[in-house]
Parts: sequence; C-alpha cells; structure tokens
Amino acid sequence: MAIRPRTIAAEGSTPTLTIRFENKQPVELLDLTASFAALGRQYEEFVFSRGYDPQAGNVRLYITELRTGSIIADLKTLSDQASFILDYADVFAGFVANLNDLIRFFLKGELQVTDGITKPEAERLTQIIEPVAKDGGSQLFLNVSGNAKVNVIINSEQANAVQNSIRRFVGPQPKIQGMFEREVLYLYQVRGETKSKAGDRGIIERFSLKPVKLNIMTPEAKAKIIDSKYPFKMAYIVDGQVSTVEGEPALYKIYAVHEVLERP
Repeated sequence: MAIRPRTIAAEGSTPTLTIRFENKQPVELLDLTASFAALGRQYEEFVFSRGYDPQAGNVRLYITELRTGSIIADLKTLSDQASFILDYADVFAGFVANLNDLIRFFLKGELQVTDGITKPEAERLTQIIEPVAKDGGSQLFLNVSGNAKVNVIINSEQANAVQNSIRRFVGPQPKIQGMFEREVLYLYQVRGETKSKAGDRGIIERFSLKPVKLNIMTPEAKAKIIDSKYPFKMAYIVDGQVSTVEGEPALYKIYAVHEVLERP
C-alpha cells in the first residue's frame, strides 16, 4: 500500500528522484532511515556547494510516496522560500551524476575528484549504501524521472568495496567509548517534556552518522534543547558520555548544553 505523507508541490510541477532497494533480506529500520537521512544531507550540500541556492539547507528532499516491491521511494524537493525558482531536473541530474562519480572513484579510482571530497561526504556515501552492503545479492538504484541516462546502480559486492575504500580514505577513527566535551549534537527525535528520557535520539557526527539513543541527564539540559523555537534546525554543543555495543555507539548521555546554534 502506498503511503503519502503530504503534498509537497502541485502534481507534475517538479521531477521525481526515485531510490529503489532490491533487498534479499529484511532491511533494518535504522539502516534504512540513516540511508535516507544521509542522502538528504548530501543533497542539501550538493545544492549549496554547486551554487544552485545561496542559503545552505534551504532546499531539502521529501518522501512523497513509498511503494511495495522491494523498497521504492519517490523523492521531491521543496524550498523554504515560496518564490525560489530552480530547474529541479538539472539539479537532480547533477546530484545523481555526482553520486555516481563518487562511487566510481571509490570503487575504481577512475575519476580525479579527491580535491573536492570531504570526510563527511565520504562517510555519508557509506551510510547511503549501507543497506545494500549488508545484504548480499541486493542492489540500489537511483534515477531521475524522465531522464533514464542519469542513474546510479550499485550491488552489494560493489557497495562493500566502496565502503572499504572510504575507510582507507577517511583514516583511523577516534576512540568513541567514554566521556566527551563540546561535541556537536543534532536532534533526530525528542520528547517535549523536560523530565522525559525515553524516545530521544540524536546524531553526533564524530561518533556515527546514525541516530543514537539519547539520555539527557538533567532537566536543565533538556530545557535548553526543547526550548529552542526550531529544535531540529539547531546544533547543540554538549558534554556527555558515549557507550558502545560491539564497537558501535548505542547511547549518548548528555550532561551539559553549552551553546545552541543555527545549523549551517
């Protein structure tokens, strides 16, 4: 059954970017949501860095339909500014072509694009292809409606090779178990009660691009977070402790919130 959260734009007013996971095994929900989140963040960075929009984070991707038959999602874009005019077909085509270039570079070193690749960008690519890398025999397809020549196709074996190449590119990761100070926290979901500790999740990019359970230890720290007018558009400079399970972050305990900043 198709799921339509809400109408983003008039039907047919913008092209569609379709992402399809042809999975062989059930896909873990956190892997899937982290993949979509990384894809959305990569799109925001692409639109801003290529000069399509002068305001970072102004143009974002939204899921307009989920369909049965593997995992198929249609994505469209929306600007915060109603007067913003953009040739979305060109943007989508450039975005998908750029993803393909990144994959080809990390897979075979075919393209000389290293000067423009950042570690966060490489790590986002790892997250985008994670559901495919973990599922042998699966494939990921990305294409733009009406433009079959612009697409990405990557199978599980290739996704694992890309991730291995990215690990070498990124280099050794910092130790993540224990206390930390003044790290940047983004919210993924949060309960609107200062005493509530259940259901809060957030992202600290130094440790993982995946949302991780939050335990905000004091009402004062929780109040600084939920009192923001747009908490999901803010960055929080926090002290805390990270606990891991099998080397992966499983819990962030937040003891203090030093600053609240608008996300760049």
